[in-house]
Amino acid sequence: MVGQLLLPSVALATEYADPAAATVEAAAAPVTPTVAEDTAATTAPAASTAPATDAAPAAQATVEPQQTIPADAANESSGAALAGQNASGDDNAAMPASNAIMPCGVTDVVGGSDVRVNTTVVPRYTDCVLPCDVTLEKGQPYTYDDFPDVEGGIPETLASEVVEVKYYRANAASGTLVEVQDASMSDVTARFEPVGNHMRLTLTFTGGAAGGSYRLTRNEALYIGAALEYTGTDYEGSSTILNETRYDYYLRYAINSEITLVASENEAIHNLDVNDVKTDYAPGEAPRATATIPTADADKYEIAYECWEEMDGSDPAELTPVAFWYSDPAKYPTGARRIEHFEEGKFYMYSVELRLKGDNTVADDCMMYVNGHWAHHIKTVNGVFAPNADNMLCEAPIDEWRAIDLIEINGAMTTFKAGDRPVFTAGTPAGSDSILQCEFWTGSDGSEVNSVEFWDQHITNHIDAFKPGVTYRYGLYFKPARGFYFTPNTKLKINGVECGYQVSEASEVDPESGWIFTLWLNTNLTFTPETTPAPDPQPTPDPNPTPQPETKPEAKPEAKPSTKPATTTTVSKTVEKTTQAKKSAAVLAATGDTTAMTVTALGIAGATVAAAGIAATKRRKR
Repeated sequence: MVGQLLLPSVALATEYADPAAATVEAAAAPVTPTVAEDTAATTAPAASTAPATDAAPAAQATVEPQQTIPADAANESSGAALAGQNASGDDNAAMPASNAIMPCGVTDVVGGSDVRVNTTVVPRYTDCVLPCDVTLEKGQPYTYDDFPDVEGGIPETLASEVVEVKYYRANAASGTLVEVQDASMSDVTARFEPVGNHMRLTLTFTGGAAGGSYRLTRNEALYIGAALEYTGTDYEGSSTILNETRYDYYLRYAINSEITLVASENEAIHNLDVNDVKTDYAPGEAPRATATIPTADADKYEIAYECWEEMDGSDPAELTPVAFWYSDPAKYPTGARRIEHFEEGKFYMYSVELRLKGDNTVADDCMMYVNGHWAHHIKTVNGVFAPNADNMLCEAPIDEWRAIDLIEINGAMTTFKAGDRPVFTAGTPAGSDSILQCEFWTGSDGSEVNSVEFWDQHITNHIDAFKPGVTYRYGLYFKPARGFYFTPNTKLKINGVECGYQVSEASEVDPESGWIFTLWLNTNLTFTPETTPAPDPQPTPDPNPTPQPETKPEAKPEAKPSTKPATTTTVSKTVEKTTQAKKSAAVLAATGDTTAMTVTALGIAGATVAAAGIAATKRRKR
């Protein structure tokens, strides 16, 4: 009778203190031995312990705990494991009956009888062989599900113990996949797991190794369990000999395959992300390498090094680095002063370099983000470098944050006429907790203008002059002073008058507390320039006036007139009014022609009339 599969570290025998009880149990077992024909057997006789009885006895056996051994040594280890299998009867009798476990195989009967157990050990192997040639494409798992069922089955309680994950690195020199302990060092991951009563192997090409063929080998035997088979009872004089066969079951990996790695044609990387950079160091803290990259990009690029620079701001026009910290000590400039810890009140700049893995490349339009914020970057030989990716003013921790209830703006110009150019004059009172960053106008036609060149230079529909009929809205951008924050209830006063506003989506708002740390707002102040009415057209003088015939006055007695003629008075007044003519009086006087001076002053339209009047006056004087 073949017993059930027994788990490692489980005793297979039950000791009986009462010989009569043992007789009943043994009598129930059929005596139909089965002999293994295809396997070498090992016999391990038990030591004689007590005088024999006439009762039909049973055998006791104990299996070894689970272990992984090389496949070529499995037979030797199986036999060696049996060297101390059969304990003396005295020892068995000393074990309490309450600790016994009843197997389905034979049972050792003691209690004064001379009983010996003759156990034949037969190893049984289930070989797991992988196909000779396997192709792995980058990032595409390869699953082999055709290993045979394990003889004797895989007990449920053992299923989790046979799950294995192994890591291999491609060794170009030897042309093999060499097992390594850490996933970060590996190019190929192998996962062994049970599915029902057979094993499944999943291979994944995860690393940055170049394409090529590598030999994968694994020759190991994994002990699964054992089963007993009672084969008969022999009697020699007063001794009883119990014959049994113990089957030891092994899962044996016999893998010797050529693995071809196919590096996929990677698409150029369009986004680079660096997270967890610490930028809130307190005075006295030392710099640390904290940057990480997303797990999904771990096979594409990695952190080459991080850098902090202490900047000297004595020259307002330029910041100069005066001390350094590098996560990679090899990067320190010769003789450079090192940052041991951050100092209060000093300004620091953070930079980071990324190194590409494998054959990955960076697209020309690649965007890089550090802690979620866009960062300028420069391509290097094998990666990218982001100078001034972030910065920090080292300050003592804030003990208590305070809300800003009112923002005041004075001197703002908020109305213009059509054709006026934008002018920005606003400011905050001295000691204000609100720091004005910029003013701006937005038009109903989509036009914009900003008081700060940094933003203004990127505007495409720019307001050069205010247009009639377009409605313009006034906007402001603020940052709070250190230790302060804005709230949705913060009020705004412009030129002493409270003004409503809407918070722009560009503002930085904490989603949990609602605190606002950068406030872009669109005010309710608007204006629409009116169209300037066109002036009434003036009559245009005829450039070619028609000459009038000269009228000769009638002869009169030459009596001295009592008053001057009206024409003389008219001419005199006209000259006085038109002394600001384009041609200077000096030029006209140089001609010596009084008539010409008068004509010039009056203009072409009155030239004829004036000349006639002067001529008449001369005649009268004669």
